[in-house]
Amino acid sequence: MSAYPPREEEPAQAGAPSPFRVESSGRYRSRRTRRPGEVNLKSSGLLDARAADLHRRTLAGLDPLEVLTYPVLRDVYAEIADHLDADPDGLVLTAGSDPGLGLLVRAFPRARRIVLHHPNYEGWQKFARIAGCRLDQVPPDPGTGRFSLADLAARLRGGPPAFVVVTQPHSFTGQVHARAELESLARAVADHGSLLVLDTAYLAFTEGGEKEIGTLTGRPHPPHVVRVNTFSKCFGLSGARIAVLSSHPDTVRPLLDLDPEGPVSGTAVALLRACLREQPLFEEIWAGVREVREHFSRGVEEALPGWRALPGGGNFATWQVASPREAADAAAHLHAHGYVVRAVPSTPDSPAAVRIGVTDRSTADRVTDLLLRREQAVAR
Repeated sequence: MSAYPPREEEPAQAGAPSPFRVESSGRYRSRRTRRPGEVNLKSSGLLDARAADLHRRTLAGLDPLEVLTYPVLRDVYAEIADHLDADPDGLVLTAGSDPGLGLLVRAFPRARRIVLHHPNYEGWQKFARIAGCRLDQVPPDPGTGRFSLADLAARLRGGPPAFVVVTQPHSFTGQVHARAELESLARAVADHGSLLVLDTAYLAFTEGGEKEIGTLTGRPHPPHVVRVNTFSKCFGLSGARIAVLSSHPDTVRPLLDLDPEGPVSGTAVALLRACLREQPLFEEIWAGVREVREHFSRGVEEALPGWRALPGGGNFATWQVASPREAADAAAHLHAHGYVVRAVPSTPDSPAAVRIGVTDRSTADRVTDLLLRREQAVAR
């Protein structure tokens, strides 16, 4: 049965307002900018010269047929299935992870609640607004600042079926949840008749990360879990706009009713397939990011005693700072020197923080030096 059954038509009435005249603020118009020479360390894309060289060669050798004709997806689905150890019939390509997340709330319109940790990816506010869902936000432990999956399960049980969102690792703090925690939450979600949405945008940068989620996303895939995996971070394909949703085929079928594959371009598919064939190269890149992340985290913490590095598994480093003003001023200082970073919003249970993407050691050292110089200038 379609999520959107046909409605009975009503005859047009003279003088009635047109259904196409709708008040709107144009809320989601893209307003991104890029200054010459700017380095974006806020969105945490993979800024790696080796990945860039692979993309350059792929684009230079692109068969024009991939642009002149519509993409054929059968082969890339088989390759993604091998990469993720997933059932090809349980995969859905989307033009980026945001359309994939939005697809879920549109495909299951009877679910009106989203249970998730807070603070979290701002996109969930957008998806809740679009679908008319209620965000049921769960704070971290006020003593440790750590998120608990048991807290998510407890909140879930207090209301109707819901989307339960976990980002592994967390998109702001980088916190990684253990396999036993994830499996316990998945059981609670299944018992409740809900759906676990596992966002693995940054998982490639977590050592052993795939093993931690294997029972939830491998074959056979449980029907109460959907994995959302963008290729923006792991393969450096942010501009290509391509991601995949993975679940049980029965869970995927309602998603396909909304034609999610239509916006996926042949160029994006060609870039993705080239990356999937270069797994050893990307394993090397991801390992390098992990090394630089630890170097960067320690370096800033040693240079700035008031900044406390959080242990994390993403391609970024996060430090808790004394106040929202401190986070905002540090971000503004780096912006003035050509580096865009994220000041993580604070909540009553979550201190202010600064999140900075990890690229290479020289960039990390340059940013550390800029932060130290700011600290010294403030102290004078």
